[in-house]
Amino acid sequence: RLLSSTRLASNVGCNSAAPTCGAMAVAAAPAGAILPPRVVAATWVVHSQAPRTRLGVERGDASSGLGLGTLGSAKGAATLTTTALLGVVAVPAGLRRFARRRRRGSGFGGHDLAGRTTAPGVQSLAVKESVEAPFLLEATRSFEKAAGKQLVNVFLDGNFKPVDKEVTDTDLKVVEGAVPEDFPNGIFLRNGPNPRFPTDNVESPLGRTVHHWFEGDAMLHEVRFDSARCSYKNRWVRTPDFVREESAGKSLHRGNVDTTGLTSALNPLLNGVSFGGAVKDTPNTSILHHGGRLLALVEGDKMPTELQMDDLSRIGYYDFGTKDPLPSFTAHPKVDPVTGELIFAAYSAFGEPPVHVGVVGPDGKLKHWTTVKSATRKTLMHDCAITEQYTLILDFPLTIDIGRTLSGGQMIAFEDEPSRIGVMPRFGDDASKWFEFKSGYGFHIFNAYETGDEIVLRGCRGDSLSLIPPWKDGTFDRAEFAGEFFKPGSGKTTRVHEWRMNLKDGTCSECDLGPRDFVDFPTVSPKVVGREHRFGYSCLFDQDASERAGVGVSGAMRKYTFGEAAGAQVTTEDHVFGEGVYGQEGIFVPRPGGIDEDDGWLLVLTFNEATNGSECRIIDTKNFSGPPLVRLALPQRVPYGFHGTFVPL
Repeated sequence: RLLSSTRLASNVGCNSAAPTCGAMAVAAAPAGAILPPRVVAATWVVHSQAPRTRLGVERGDASSGLGLGTLGSAKGAATLTTTALLGVVAVPAGLRRFARRRRRGSGFGGHDLAGRTTAPGVQSLAVKESVEAPFLLEATRSFEKAAGKQLVNVFLDGNFKPVDKEVTDTDLKVVEGAVPEDFPNGIFLRNGPNPRFPTDNVESPLGRTVHHWFEGDAMLHEVRFDSARCSYKNRWVRTPDFVREESAGKSLHRGNVDTTGLTSALNPLLNGVSFGGAVKDTPNTSILHHGGRLLALVEGDKMPTELQMDDLSRIGYYDFGTKDPLPSFTAHPKVDPVTGELIFAAYSAFGEPPVHVGVVGPDGKLKHWTTVKSATRKTLMHDCAITEQYTLILDFPLTIDIGRTLSGGQMIAFEDEPSRIGVMPRFGDDASKWFEFKSGYGFHIFNAYETGDEIVLRGCRGDSLSLIPPWKDGTFDRAEFAGEFFKPGSGKTTRVHEWRMNLKDGTCSECDLGPRDFVDFPTVSPKVVGREHRFGYSCLFDQDASERAGVGVSGAMRKYTFGEAAGAQVTTEDHVFGEGVYGQEGIFVPRPGGIDEDDGWLLVLTFNEATNGSECRIIDTKNFSGPPLVRLALPQRVPYGFHGTFVPL
């Protein structure tokens, strides 16, 4: 009612007799309407497009084609203007001078808040940057505080709890063992979320809004190896959004992942109106060194964030030498070990077409880019894979549709639809073949390669996926939720999976490989990416620790030895961290001069629940189940994070 109130609409000069659409008021502002101070305005246009009505935000030059899902049966184009708490109203012609182009884009999928309207007295306007409107945020939070209930968040306690200090230690203590003499000098970097000021955790009449692990500020943890000593430091990635909140001394942005009800639509709009982007800039997912540049990555509309190698300070966004920014980027590009090229496949949540791919040369400059015309489903495509000649488009049915939020659903939700994998020549302009598989989702991939007429893809897959914990009456049963992943035969269990695609006859097959244990964060040697591989490594999750945390926690690393034939027997070997010790993704470091694929080490960060301390460990992959070669004590706890890399020096 607050959002669709015609009385509130009339207070900002809108048509008091405006009809409503969902929770948002439809109104037309007369020319010269007086707007509240510090409120930027944009007009939303509803396009009738079979079989769905499409809510689009148009730019001054061309429609951004925001596929926001089914909103009703409106025909033609109608002007949709959100009011009241959304603080978004039609823009009079006199305010056109206020708009200016934002170089980097904002909102989902790389598109800016912008509007075009045909309503009388209101001219078309491309809004490229929003001014801050903190009173809108404060008004919403005050209402939630007064009328809502505070929630306990699983991603803010235990070893998910953020650290609040940036620390430097130039001489790490060796707890046990020694760094191998032939271990290369280099930097081990881990990226992950560490919110400086976590977002709100509340359930109110507006809906639920809760901080999600994916949304924390990026923090890098570095362990540097050289011939003399090992050192450590951790640093936040100081994006403009981070600096703004640090200056304010509190959280400003609203969360978008774990939301329900009106907040699912309200939060991104409040962010966009206040800060020019629906999603906070948090390059917290992975870290990459390519073309002489260190890049922090996150999937979304922001380009990679370039960092200084020596102190991890932020340089700015890196656009691969392009004249205009790409629509979006991915957290999981692949580096071809033979050509040195960086290959990426990325999705735009609201872009058309929703998937684009590119090739970056060894020099860091973009050498090929195209949209994938035959990829039409808007999916959360977290990873991709490459072979010697092809890029694989992973179209799993975890879809993005803001229209679902208007009927109480989730913007990101798993649908019981077939999975598809597209095979695209590396320098092609579209997928040459699509293969259909049973419904399921895989966040992360081991590797892919060509063998004869077939392409083989291996990764970690479950039958279904939900990003949102099952809250009930403001509480979350951690043991019940996490325990589902460990039940025999559970479709939620993420296990090793193989997909095979025959390019000659168009047939395909798939099967699980090895034990049906709960695993994820797969990796291979960087020397075999896109080529046939025999070995792989993953995290093996511990049931007791996971049920305490409410999310998967790894108690061991697992090594796989794969067979050559389809569905061939897989052998495994585990490296257990020890009682009460849990770890993160392993990073494979090849032994200099080594010949065997598995001749090298895994670097792993671990956490000891009893001591509340963290270590960096080196595991010998030739003696995988044996003790770590070295345990280095870190000066502070390292929260569970996402992905990392090793940069030889």
